[in-house]
Amino acid sequence: MPQLKMIFNAVETELPKLTVAEGFIIRPLKDSELEAYNALRASVGFSAWDPEYLAKFRNKVLKDALFVVEEKATGRLCASACAEKTDMPDRPELGVLGWVMTHPDYNGKRLGRSVSVAVMHRLYQEGYRAYSLLTDDFRVPAVSTYIKLGWQPWLYLEDMEGRWRALADVLKKDFDSFRSVPADCEFPFPVK
Repeated sequence: MPQLKMIFNAVETELPKLTVAEGFIIRPLKDSELEAYNALRASVGFSAWDPEYLAKFRNKVLKDALFVVEEKATGRLCASACAEKTDMPDRPELGVLGWVMTHPDYNGKRLGRSVSVAVMHRLYQEGYRAYSLLTDDFRVPAVSTYIKLGWQPWLYLEDMEGRWRALADVLKKDFDSFRSVPADCEFPFPVK
């Protein structure tokens, strides 16, 4: 089943303020931290990356924009997300919020929210005014966070409206409050 897509329009919606819980910092991932990053990935059920894959992936990520949240006291990587160039050749104006994850030990500290907002600010600095993300129907807490940040469902396939209506029911929200974006919409353009 195709993933859900969401859009953030930075022309019409103000970027959320960037904050992070006390005792944590947001910073770029170093290549030397791949083992710790893979431990974070494993904690949420993602597969490990080898050094070659990380090097290849960095070509898609904006400079210094594969962010991690580090717990200051332990040095442990607790959350991550990255700012990417578009993954849709026909939509070069879209920046991408990708690979958002939070270690289950740190749920409830809003670290996924913080690192997502850091990515949104980085995309804006790079000149993007519209961003996309992929998520899944079962990632209800993540979808709830994105909606609160101002992201909108993108009804890019015929079955999307029904799936988003089901999520609205789960979230006890009115579907219309999501302000869904139609499949054939235009996005704010300039990118440097």
